[in-house]
Amino acid sequence: MSASKPSVVLMGSKPGSVVALETMLARGWDVRCVVVSRTFGYPWVSGPTLEEYATARGIPVVTQRELSRSIEADFVISYMFRYRVQSDVIAMAGRAALNFHAGPLPEFGGWAFYNVAILENSPEYGCTCHYMDDGFDTGPLLRVRRFPIEVKRETALSLEQRAQAEMVRLFVEFCELAESGDPLPKEEQDPAKRRYMSQEEFELLKKIPDGADAEAIDRTARAFWYPPYGCAYADAGGQRIEVVPQIAKDEIAALFHREDYERLRAAAHDEGAKRSTARPPR
Repeated sequence: MSASKPSVVLMGSKPGSVVALETMLARGWDVRCVVVSRTFGYPWVSGPTLEEYATARGIPVVTQRELSRSIEADFVISYMFRYRVQSDVIAMAGRAALNFHAGPLPEFGGWAFYNVAILENSPEYGCTCHYMDDGFDTGPLLRVRRFPIEVKRETALSLEQRAQAEMVRLFVEFCELAESGDPLPKEEQDPAKRRYMSQEEFELLKKIPDGADAEAIDRTARAFWYPPYGCAYADAGGQRIEVVPQIAKDEIAALFHREDYERLRAAAHDEGAKRSTARPPR
């Protein structure tokens, strides 16, 4: 391993963190330790978990509580880590402690993610690499990667998939910056634009307002279409009725019916072959 390559403690979850680890190892980085949260799981996600991928490559895997604060590393990186990174963990970084956040800062901090962009008819979205401090998503910006969106065609699921792909690209860009030896960019967030949304505030947005028109109902439904999580809902006589957007129904239909032609061809072929075999010789 090249001595010039950075060392890192990686904290993360979800497939993007696995790709981040894979990327660093392919580039020859010294991954000293991987930190996971074992209280969260995504059984519907394919591919190895971060813990499985790291363990298979002999990298120590611990929780934040178990992490030895005596480990020295150039970077402490949080990639979709589910908890606040503690100040003594941030202090372990020799060069920088960085968080990869799946929203553009400073406008989309905390739980103000894909859902809020759709609710607000935002013309763009993005992802952020920022320096960690003692707040949530408040540290200086290293890089924000933005991209235009056709918001009336997006669901929370589709926008999440686009943002996660952009964040992987942002991570590769960061790796190149870190390896260059040049000072890393650092820009304070504009406090006038900063917004932080709590989970409690986020959950309240799922309720479709009474008297909402068709456009507002569709927009709210799309904003919270992210299976298997709870959808947007309407209150009907005290009963919670979840609302699925039409675009999601179309996508599900396409998924279920995408192999109809091949399946029916196979059925016809099998039946023809069976009858040919059963036909008595002439």
